Amino acid sequence: MLRENRTLREMFPGILLYGIVVQIILALAFPPLLYRAVGLWAGILSGCAMAIHMAWCLETIVALDEKGATAYVRKTTILRYACVCVLLLLIGFLKIGDPVSFVLGTLGLKIGAYLQPLTHKVFMKIYEKRTGHAYPDGKEGE
Repeated sequence: MLRENRTLREMFPGILLYGIVVQIILALAFPPLLYRAVGLWAGILSGCAMAIHMAWCLETIVALDEKGATAYVRKTTILRYACVCVLLLLIGFLKIGDPVSFVLGTLGLKIGAYLQPLTHKVFMKIYEKRTGHAYPDGKEGE
């Protein structure tokens, strides 16, 4: 999936960068560190898993008719949210991590999506410097 989906691959650096920044803020402002870090990184992993699941679902949706696609989107969205809710409840009740940090971590998915155009440009420049060729995305020199 990651090999074929460049957008998904470009989202992960933004999610990880967000996680690092939030981890630093949490470490400086809110002890205990490990409790918050477990919640945050569980949320970051959850956000990455949701991104992969969404990309996988989008590949399936394009092959369906409108009515089938709508039903499939509903079903998979509910499944994703239910999984995140179960993880949140487990983290909260078992006290293995901070539930608030977990929610902050899952928001990394949004931040990664917002940062993807920026990471795309960075990937383009790195690729062009290393190979001397334009980034192979069908667009010549953005």
